[in-house]
Amino acid sequence: MDSSKSLSHQVMDSQFDPESSWITVMCRASRFQITVCLKDLRGSCFELEYSQLVAKVDDMDGGDDDDYEALCSWIVEPCFPYFRERTTHVPKDLTFEAFYYPPTYHLKLMVSGSSLCAKATRDCHSINPFALMIPSRDLPQYPQVCCSKASDIRIVPAVTETYDYMSEIPRKASLGDGTIRFFKPALDKSQIIREIDMHSRILNAGLKGKIRVANFHSIVISKDAKMTIGLLFDFIPSIGESLQSPQCKMASEHHAKWKQQVTAIVKELHSHDIVWGDVHPGNIVIDKDFDAWVVDFGGGWIGDFVDRKKAGTKEGDWQGVQRIFEEWITR
Repeated sequence: MDSSKSLSHQVMDSQFDPESSWITVMCRASRFQITVCLKDLRGSCFELEYSQLVAKVDDMDGGDDDDYEALCSWIVEPCFPYFRERTTHVPKDLTFEAFYYPPTYHLKLMVSGSSLCAKATRDCHSINPFALMIPSRDLPQYPQVCCSKASDIRIVPAVTETYDYMSEIPRKASLGDGTIRFFKPALDKSQIIREIDMHSRILNAGLKGKIRVANFHSIVISKDAKMTIGLLFDFIPSIGESLQSPQCKMASEHHAKWKQQVTAIVKELHSHDIVWGDVHPGNIVIDKDFDAWVVDFGGGWIGDFVDRKKAGTKEGDWQGVQRIFEEWITR
């Protein structure tokens, strides 16, 4: 539908089943829990449509991204009129607390004549309100690390063709003094723990400010401190691109310099027994002076750059650097 182009939204969570499915959608700083049940579609053309779409996705076990997006769009688009009605007066100035604890509406898809429509319904308790957060009690204590209350920091407004700050996970935060920080969401417990641990080691090794690694600022917690929402880092004044971008990949006159800079950073980290971990072009940020920075110490790997068996090791770091600058960037 054309309406999908004029109403930015993001699917945050989902569960699909032949009999009943649900998705959680953020739209204009509001959360919508949408449920669809096969029994409510019986006897209509939508019964077959739904069954075919779910069969392709099969909870992502046998489907692909296109199948997933097709099913999500099929569920979401009938809800756009309701989205618009409920989000008319949403303030544009948002704190992180307001985004992560938004007004929530529960909807159910029903057949009305020859159309699908959204009907407000009671809370079916299928939603996980903390899907994008980690309980603080599940994380180690970090007394040496500062915490920022989500209610005290604001989302930096940004709307582009691919991003809308009111509907998608925030990227930039503005502190009370106007300082801009980069925000990394707490989507994975092990990655958040590793990120904090590695940056603590960087600080203890006296490397802060000596190598081009974004300085860790604080842990973002909910107002009641029960949930950990993400991490804040010093903002890199970049050209807005990582090495993965076509713009940087084509800037061949800088490639030798970037290889030397990344190599020097990795050598310094390794001399203090600190492993970068997730080495790939998207984790090399190019700043406004066309210098290379290393980001993301949460671990993980991409097989095109680091073999799984070498992930999280010094050998894996060097394998990634070699594959980036001697193979990938020259293609």
